[in-house]
Amino acid sequence: MKFKTENMQKCEFILKLNENIVCQRYFSVRNFNSLAANSLDLHHTVTDICDDIKEELKWKTLLLVESNGRNYDNNSSSEEENFTITIKKGNKAIYSRILHADIYPPKVRYTVDIRPQISGILRELTDVLSRKKVTTNYQDYSLIVD
Repeated sequence: MKFKTENMQKCEFILKLNENIVCQRYFSVRNFNSLAANSLDLHHTVTDICDDIKEELKWKTLLLVESNGRNYDNNSSSEEENFTITIKKGNKAIYSRILHADIYPPKVRYTVDIRPQISGILRELTDVLSRKKVTTNYQDYSLIVD
């Protein structure tokens, strides 16, 4: 059985802490819809992914504080640190989102592990990027950028 590879696009998911790559995965999207790259659907999907990551970090922080007898000192540095989620199509970034990382203790933010969730994340991204109908308008504004 031969699969049709027409309109197959190579995409990339990258999670970074500052400039250090935490997780990087390549995935293919069959029937890629170029309108989906500028859609509210992609925005909502990445928002859900960010919320899941923040929830995981919050629980790990609570466990850390609890395991240290609630006397945990965050010894945070004055330097601002951020997680960045980037979705790329080929070499072009089509979506990027920044999350504050310095609100979590160093022991939590430096040990982020999203490997258990990565297959679900890539499945969600593949689904939204191959959707035929996507929302490309917000109120009276078009989200399509030339």
